[in-house]
Amino acid sequence: MRCPYCQAINQDRAVYCARCGRDMRQARPPQPNPQYQPPPQPQPPYQQPRQAPPAMARPASTMPPQQTTRPRQTEFPVTPPAPEPPAPFPPRTMEQLQALEQGALNYTVVSDTASDGRKKIVRITYDRCVPWQQVATLLQACKEHQEERFDTTIVQGVPAQDPNSYSFTNGQLVFDRNVRLGSLTTKRYQIETGNGYESDSVRIVLTEQ
Repeated sequence: MRCPYCQAINQDRAVYCARCGRDMRQARPPQPNPQYQPPPQPQPPYQQPRQAPPAMARPASTMPPQQTTRPRQTEFPVTPPAPEPPAPFPPRTMEQLQALEQGALNYTVVSDTASDGRKKIVRITYDRCVPWQQVATLLQACKEHQEERFDTTIVQGVPAQDPNSYSFTNGQLVFDRNVRLGSLTTKRYQIETGNGYESDSVRIVLTEQ
């Protein structure tokens, strides 16, 4: 029990305070003063709510309006259709093969060499063309450069852009003058278009007595 006078702690059944000696039974709890009123709290002064500033008008743009234009379509060159052969192609007879020669292109001789075994190799350049024109150009070059002293004449075509190509890439014609077929001696033409390995390459083998 706490003494109401000196705030000393006593036993719960103590009548007199062990510290100040006063009678703790006569002590009454202090009564609140009814006349006392707490002073009023000051109120903050009234403030008028702020108004948002007027929105600033944006200046008119001086840039000209963008014009929507459609993208220009790319024009690709139109590939002209391949010329028709003057005779059936691939040829099945010597007459059909010789008829193709009128469609031969102009060519340039890159090399004209003789090798062992009475063989002659002629390399020519000419423009890229369809297979039947390759055959016609190779045939014309073979007739213009073959000699009686050579048993075999090989004409290889290469493109004008790469005349130093190791192998033929624009067709090849192999002409054998003396081919034995039993007791007969014939002339044989073996012609390949392209480089000989392409899927659309044409191979022609014809004999002439």
